[in-house]
Amino acid sequence: MKPAKSVTTLHPVHWRTEWVSCSLLLLPAVLLAAPVRELMEASMALQMLIAFPLLVASGFSASVLLARRHHEGLFVEAVMRMGLAPLLGTSLCLMFWMVPLALDLARLDAGVNAFKYGSLILAGVALQHGLRRAPAAVLLFFGGNLVWTLATVGLLFREAQSRLCANYLLADQQLTGTGLLLYAIAFAIGLALHLLRLPGYGFSSPPQARETDES
Repeated sequence: MKPAKSVTTLHPVHWRTEWVSCSLLLLPAVLLAAPVRELMEASMALQMLIAFPLLVASGFSASVLLARRHHEGLFVEAVMRMGLAPLLGTSLCLMFWMVPLALDLARLDAGVNAFKYGSLILAGVALQHGLRRAPAAVLLFFGGNLVWTLATVGLLFREAQSRLCANYLLADQQLTGTGLLLYAIAFAIGLALHLLRLPGYGFSSPPQARETDES
């Protein structure tokens, strides 16, 4: 009797998801290509509404792929506990690059510009670590803060009667403000839907945990 052939277990993640994640890893190279980079950096709207989210998405995807292939040690788990440190780092990075002076400096100095790209990619890595560890209360705090920041900066850019950045036109600034307001609305809706999907609306322990505590 011939021995039965071993059955290979397929990875639960669909191949299309893997393809999308790998494609997102190539985004920094595309965005750093001279023609694309010059096009993006010439417009505040293209830079803040398209380039920034794509860089964060690239870092997020890189972190997802690494997490599937490498086990994280106790030190990493301790630093990332409840997602506080990574979400704080992501929030500070995003808020920094919404400051008009920071955008001007990145436009004028190559070193600051390189730091911009690197920090936004790292913000995506930190975001992935934070989202999969943070409880609902932490997500609500940092998510609400991001929504408030996007809305505030968006209103400031949209309603300002003069240019806040020396390198960008007023019309471009106002378009960016409108985009940031739309991002704030979309993010608020997404955050609310995510919290509603959590057990007990995210603010109470799941049923299994409650049964364990009671026993």
